[in-house]
Amino acid sequence: MSHSVLFELFLVLTAAVIAVPLAQKLRANSIIGFLIGGFCIGPFGFGLISDREDISTVAELGIVFLLFMIGLELSRERLRVIGGRFATLGFLQIGVTMAVMFGVLLLINYDMPASIVIAGALALSSTAIILKQLSDERQLHTRFGRAALAILLLQDVAVGPFLIMVQAAGNAGSETSPWISALSGVGAVAVLLLTGRYLLPRLFRYIAALKNPELFAIGTLFVVLAASTLTEAAGLSMALGAFIAGVMLAETEFRHQIEADISPFRGVFLSLFFMSVGMSVNANVVIGQAGTIILWLIGLLVIKAAVLFGLSLLIGFNRASSIRVAMSLAAGGEFAFVMLALASQNGAVPIDIAVMLIPVVAISMGLTPTLISLGHRIEQKLHPKETDQLSEISDETDGIQKHVLVIGCGRVGRVLARLLRTKEIPFIVLESDAQQVSRGRAEGLPVYFADGSRPETFRAAHTEQAHIAAVAMGNPHATEKTVALLRQHYPHLKIFARAQDITHIGPLSRSGADAAIPEVLETGLRLSDHVLAACDIPQEDIDIEIAKFRRADMLLMNELAPRTARQKTEDQAQKTAKPAKSRKST
Repeated sequence: MSHSVLFELFLVLTAAVIAVPLAQKLRANSIIGFLIGGFCIGPFGFGLISDREDISTVAELGIVFLLFMIGLELSRERLRVIGGRFATLGFLQIGVTMAVMFGVLLLINYDMPASIVIAGALALSSTAIILKQLSDERQLHTRFGRAALAILLLQDVAVGPFLIMVQAAGNAGSETSPWISALSGVGAVAVLLLTGRYLLPRLFRYIAALKNPELFAIGTLFVVLAASTLTEAAGLSMALGAFIAGVMLAETEFRHQIEADISPFRGVFLSLFFMSVGMSVNANVVIGQAGTIILWLIGLLVIKAAVLFGLSLLIGFNRASSIRVAMSLAAGGEFAFVMLALASQNGAVPIDIAVMLIPVVAISMGLTPTLISLGHRIEQKLHPKETDQLSEISDETDGIQKHVLVIGCGRVGRVLARLLRTKEIPFIVLESDAQQVSRGRAEGLPVYFADGSRPETFRAAHTEQAHIAAVAMGNPHATEKTVALLRQHYPHLKIFARAQDITHIGPLSRSGADAAIPEVLETGLRLSDHVLAACDIPQEDIDIEIAKFRRADMLLMNELAPRTARQKTEDQAQKTAKPAKSRKST
């Protein structure tokens, strides 16, 4: 059935609106919904779209934006989270999996270029599905979550070399040597990286100075498409140029704004790409080669799971956690569709093989949530009371005594940690936000991924040996829960908590905090000091007024706190009632 491009886009978006919510109701990832929706309207489904060339042309932009977003996420800050052992696991997973699959493919008489591309495509896992599943299950900050994140991030890093590999494999049958193609590709990438490092930040600073949001979005689109066009002109793929552009912008101060601007375009075009992939699934091939597809699926899952299991044991995971890592990352990923699409276009992989492998990858991705959940249940059954990241905390802090337990490494917790380090007071910091952990680690602070509101975490942090706990979490409810658990299990602790405001003091005190400090009080007083000084009020009068305010505030805190804490608060209020020394002029 032939239609205009606009009507075909209407059909694609209609199918997406119907298929994706259905997939989510079935607890499947939206990518699976796009694939199914594309198949239904495609030439091998209901035949609403018989010629997918027009859609494929537009959908290529989906690949471009996908690779740009992957590159944009590869900042040093995010890569710093990985750590040595997990980085080793990630590199080995890619290398060993590719080597094993490459050998198997050669044994079944595939030629070398196709074997290399297929091995690389199938070695990767689904970042979108796995990270979403782990985030929903609050597993991202466990030791297992860190291992999975490391592997997925390093797979993202491998995207650039893999794109060059696909291009080189496509040139294998031409007069140009694939090795020369690969070297020329690396050279082109190096030139783009050097050029972009010095040119792009200046360009975006200039655009940002104009303070025009529309121009900023246009500038982002310009950079993505310009880089893609340049690499295509150099004989490389458009996707590689977009990836390089993302990597170049990942270290700039504009990364978050760029990500926000490009996200809507990326979502639309990426959905078109996956829908076009679904349209290419040939039902006749799936039915006629069902046995072959099942064998490929089993082979993919078994090879990747075996490699991951062995490597996890090698870096020190126990048997249960190794099984969980292996099962969670054994399936294929969305980037396999990109590699197979590009490879079939340039002749690196025969079209009939690419068409047969697409349902293999799609089915494995559909099984990913089930495999993750099953792996988790197996780990819990074998080790019901032990989690790996807690073992790591316990091992690395073994022997610590009379320390301060800091829970939360945001702006408040990090200041406290720096002061404790300055005075050489032993301390441990627990934080469940990966970005905050990476910042703390970059400053040399002993920050650990962990949920600071669980009794198991307290045991791993040797809280029975601590004498002070400082709860600096930003979530008021979580703060109350943590304080209550600490008081219940460790009555000897002195507990100091960060209160959201004055009204939060009472609940924290009733939960067991020895003192609750409102985060807004001192900030407001210091701001008032500067504002009144700018209004030409004498500094002595300012100090007196602030002292009065602080004393009244302390008395209010005393009324809100339980009787057992009132004497301490009264003593503190009397001390703060004395006027502070005048600020030295600068």
